[in-house]
Amino acid sequence: MKKRMVLIFMIVLMAASITPAQAAVPDTSIAAVVKNESVTIQTTDFPANHTFHVLMGYNGTQGINGYLISKVTTGAGGSFLAKFYIPNELSGEDVIAIRFESVTEAKYFTYNWFYNDTATGPSNTTFTPATTDTTDTSGPTYNILPPGFPTFDVISAVKGESVTVQTRYFPPHQRFAVFLQDGDSRATELYEVAGVETAEGHTLIATFPIPSELRWEEKIKIIFYNINDGFRTYNLFYNRNQ
Repeated sequence: MKKRMVLIFMIVLMAASITPAQAAVPDTSIAAVVKNESVTIQTTDFPANHTFHVLMGYNGTQGINGYLISKVTTGAGGSFLAKFYIPNELSGEDVIAIRFESVTEAKYFTYNWFYNDTATGPSNTTFTPATTDTTDTSGPTYNILPPGFPTFDVISAVKGESVTVQTRYFPPHQRFAVFLQDGDSRATELYEVAGVETAEGHTLIATFPIPSELRWEEKIKIIFYNINDGFRTYNLFYNRNQ
């Protein structure tokens, strides 16, 4: 009997000493905010080879059913730094929720919120930047996103007249509306300048006119808006010959 009790005790002790391995939980922190314009997010413990929808919504919603503002492919996973555009619909909100939802596996999601006011994150934040998806060195770097994200580079501009861009990683057989906007973070009015069919996708070089309303602005924002799912990708350029 004593031997049996000792054996049971040892089994219970061994079971108690075994802690199941816990999968890392994706998380985010706020690195920087430009009021009504953008938020920069530091991710940690993101799973590898997943595609996440990035949504923004009103305070208290956790970003559920929010505005689809980006798609991010995690590649090797882990940590990366990414900057996301604040949609016009949330311009002026005091607090904005941001949510990452995995398209690959529904069980992965994380959400956060930020004050819509220009600020930088805590000084103890550790950044591991992703590969910068911008090669244009004549203007500011506006998107810092992992490779594979649909984006575009500004390759030339004629002051007050036109801007030429080259797309990368665009999905095939999609239609995008192209908007220009004053680069000032307080601007809200959009000017539609073109519609683009992606055909086989990936790379396209296109020139767009600068509307008269933006002819003398110092900086201009370009937004590609996917008619099918509301996805947006954007960039910013100086309105000067380049």
